[in-house]
Amino acid sequence: MIEPNYISYRDSAARVVAKDDGYYRYIFNEYKAEYDHLMQSGLYQELTQKGLLIEHEEKTIDTPDPKVYKLIYPTQIPFQSYPFEWSYIQWRKAILAYLKINLIALKYGMILKDATPYNFYFSGGKAIKFDTSSFMFFKENDSWIAYRQFCEEFLSTIVLMHFNGTRWSKLTMAHFRGMPLNFVSKQLPIKSWFNLTTLLHIHLHSKYSGKNGPIEIVKNKNKGFSKEKIKSLHKMIFKQILKWETAYQYDNHWQNYYEQNIESDIYLAHKENTIKEWLEKTKPKSILDLGANTGKFSFIAANYSPLVIALEEDDNCVDAIEKEIQKQKLHNVFTLTGNLAKPSPSLGLLNSATESIYKRGYSEMVLGLALTHHLHFTNKMSFDLIGELLNKFSSKYVIVEFIEKEDSKVQFIINDKTVELESYALENFKKSFLKFFTINNEVRLDDSKRILLLLENV
Repeated sequence: MIEPNYISYRDSAARVVAKDDGYYRYIFNEYKAEYDHLMQSGLYQELTQKGLLIEHEEKTIDTPDPKVYKLIYPTQIPFQSYPFEWSYIQWRKAILAYLKINLIALKYGMILKDATPYNFYFSGGKAIKFDTSSFMFFKENDSWIAYRQFCEEFLSTIVLMHFNGTRWSKLTMAHFRGMPLNFVSKQLPIKSWFNLTTLLHIHLHSKYSGKNGPIEIVKNKNKGFSKEKIKSLHKMIFKQILKWETAYQYDNHWQNYYEQNIESDIYLAHKENTIKEWLEKTKPKSILDLGANTGKFSFIAANYSPLVIALEEDDNCVDAIEKEIQKQKLHNVFTLTGNLAKPSPSLGLLNSATESIYKRGYSEMVLGLALTHHLHFTNKMSFDLIGELLNKFSSKYVIVEFIEKEDSKVQFIINDKTVELESYALENFKKSFLKFFTINNEVRLDDSKRILLLLENV
């Protein structure tokens, strides 16, 4: 018998199971007709060729459970970010991919039976669906059964981000299964009522939906959608999302950091060359770049490691990284938003449906460049806490940058704060970090008051 798990326990058609060599998906007999149609009609081939659906191999069934029809081994996902960690561009890519998949599926007589962003991951600048058992047959005059879920879990967030700003996406952490439409409607500005997509699918949907389940867009209970009508509906939403190229913008200080705010070209060249030398020497299998900014050193790291994770709090910077990933078609760089003082926790059933960022981001090498002074002064973290934080993410190495208090960037941060500066010194920094690491190398960077350290876990 295939036991329920924390990831796919709600799915009666299939079950995801972790084995020694990765994640597998058992397809149950209940889903036989849909799976066979997906694979034999040409739908699977078109979706995978267009990079919209994860590829898989069929394996020999390894269980006597009579309800199992197929055992498939999907392409393994190197890194999984969650919707509450996505930037605006990532949300936009995911919802457009969802709509594209439905439009293609309808050509083959199928449609997605659910509409959750948690079924998508990013690779090479694309949003890719990894739930192979999400398809169902669609017949003339059927309803769109995933409509309410689509509005609550997908559309609501992109609408809030577009009209109100990117920080609204963090609400999806508290509303794990989608935001109530009446709540979303009340948060939106008046101008959103003059947008047809928002008016129909958020405001009016909220006002007229029943409490006991999803409503249908057409009122005639004896008639749902023809294929052409539901295609038209999807195309209308798709065209509107395409027009929403940007979210509402707050002040953005960090996006042009390396172009406008860097100490000097001499300093930057020395820093780059030193990090390249250390990465070549250590050859880490995975790298986590904390406070990645626009990804300058994440992309350098990508030349030395098969997996690079760029974590950055500023959504606009993550958007910039995502654009570059897409431009270069990189499959070994992944980016997400995150605040180290408020790290993403484990969520869902028994706190096991999602994994904390500490587990997902755990890497052989951690980069903490121009970061520790922010953690120390802005987030009030002691050197001991910063050392423990970096140690929790690292399995072996850390490259960390210490910026002395005379540096202009430190002076800028402490300018409007009451801080104690006497203990902010390199010797105290080292003393704290030596509780967790040994110092393998130390370089004072040219034309700066900055020191780069290569550390190794004790």
